[in-house]
Amino acid sequence: MNYAGRNRSNYRAVFKSRTQKDDDTELSESDIISARTSGQLNLSAKGLSSVPARVWHLNELTNEELKKLDMTLDCDEGKERWWEHEQLKILKLSSNSLTELDSRVQYLTELNVLDLHDNIIEDLPLEIGYLNKLRNLNLASNKIQTLPLNIYKLCELRFLDIANNVLKELDPGIGDLVMLEHLNLSCNNLTTLPVGMGYLVRLVTLDLSHNMLKELPPDIMSMRALKKLDVSVNQLQDVPPMGELRRIEVLMLHTNNLSTSPDTNGCTALCELHLGNNKISEIDVLSLESMGHLKTLILGNNKIEMIPEEIVQLCNLERLDLSNNNIVNIPSCICFMPNLHTLLIDGNNIRNIRRDVIQCGTSRLLRYLRESMSVQDLGSNMMYLPFSKTPGQLPDKYALKNGKYLSLANQNLGEIPDSIAQDAFEAEVTSIDLSKNQFKEFPLSLFIVTTVKELKVACNRLQCLPDLVGDKFKHLQFMDISNNQLSSLPDSIAMLIHLREINLAYNRFVDIPECIYDVPGLEILIANNNKIEKIDVMHLSKLKRLANLDLSNNNIGNVPPELGNLKQLKYLALSGNCFKQPRHTTLSKSTEEILAYLRDRIST
Repeated sequence: MNYAGRNRSNYRAVFKSRTQKDDDTELSESDIISARTSGQLNLSAKGLSSVPARVWHLNELTNEELKKLDMTLDCDEGKERWWEHEQLKILKLSSNSLTELDSRVQYLTELNVLDLHDNIIEDLPLEIGYLNKLRNLNLASNKIQTLPLNIYKLCELRFLDIANNVLKELDPGIGDLVMLEHLNLSCNNLTTLPVGMGYLVRLVTLDLSHNMLKELPPDIMSMRALKKLDVSVNQLQDVPPMGELRRIEVLMLHTNNLSTSPDTNGCTALCELHLGNNKISEIDVLSLESMGHLKTLILGNNKIEMIPEEIVQLCNLERLDLSNNNIVNIPSCICFMPNLHTLLIDGNNIRNIRRDVIQCGTSRLLRYLRESMSVQDLGSNMMYLPFSKTPGQLPDKYALKNGKYLSLANQNLGEIPDSIAQDAFEAEVTSIDLSKNQFKEFPLSLFIVTTVKELKVACNRLQCLPDLVGDKFKHLQFMDISNNQLSSLPDSIAMLIHLREINLAYNRFVDIPECIYDVPGLEILIANNNKIEKIDVMHLSKLKRLANLDLSNNNIGNVPPELGNLKQLKYLALSGNCFKQPRHTTLSKSTEEILAYLRDRIST
């Protein structure tokens, strides 16, 4: 839970001075009966300035209840039975205006859960230490400056949340809470941590974010069960080696003063590493070898100048944030990271990738790197790649499984063996490239590979696509079927709800297939060098996300002014057609200016 915001309090008690009697009335008879039956009492958001007195003696019968006791014994009317009363085990008092906790809390000896978050409590009574069965204590969003030493006697405590208070220090006695599994100390004023914290060996999550810590005690590495450690938004300049945290899955160190990457050698279970907003100048290559399970690596807003080619060893990486650094070159081998779907590199002075390619997103960026990689580049990076394939040979199972990429491009193929399709299916490949071959029909055997996100069948001899395309390739995001003999597309294309880019260039289309207009997420439509005769603005307006539209070199005789209303377009290419307006001088201007020109010509 994030408590970074300001305290929220129920101010009913502020605008009207409340008495104990007022608070007592908030505990109704039905509340009491329910609590006696279930062992749970929820008095959250009641505007309380004090706890109703009966809470501390909930199961004690009043005189009136004692008078009714004989009648209850003589007849059974489905009412509560005093001998079946449950002891109070769960008490929720959150979102009130409590300034203190009554010492009578000690009478609730069976209490397991005590929720006091979102009040204005400044001190806790010593008697809280008598709650020997307490397992869950939530004190978040109060005004607590110090914790009573007796709180460290709660030997059964599993969950302790003290976030968003004004703690300046912790007593070493916190190490006595040896059963603790979840500890939240975020959003306080802590500058140091006591050495005794190393005894909390059962901790699974530890949140120390939003404090003023300058260092971590070395014995924090004794927390061998720790799965999530958040020390973000502090003043750390260095951290001890993390290798002993074998089970750590999430490590958050962003927004500190770190100048070097932490030593994570041995953190084999690590899935998320957040190091953004620091002063890190280079990526620790040695640590990469032990982070095979890493899925998220955040390094944005640092001073990194180079991406080591060894980063490709992170074969499970899905998200890589390198934005706002000093990087000038993106190594081509990154395109072979099989699971990478988000690569953020904006805010750098990248020289080997055009800016418009970067702006098109990760899929286009990785494809650009793959297409621009020379054989020489491939050879020099071979030792780092998660797979390799000798050009001209069919890929083996190992290459498919590790690369998730089936490339059969430029092999003069007219068909493919069924075994290749089966191997691709078992490897769950996400990218298929059949470009520059002799296919007259799309290989039906490939439709078993339903995990495909990227499909390239450019430069073949296709005259049609099977209807199964939309049904079987439902995850498709990019499709390149340029340089074929296509004049139509199957209606099932409309089922490709994740499709972002389609390339229809150099085919035989006389108009844009209607199924294209029903693809809701389409952002890039390339249809240059066809025989398209008109622009259907009404249907194009259905593509709310369309940003790039290339209709150059067709047979378009008229450009409807209403096209100017498609203000979401960032790139529009219309040159090489037979219309007279707009003139070439207008078409050479920016897309924004072309659209404005067209809007000005709309008749009112």
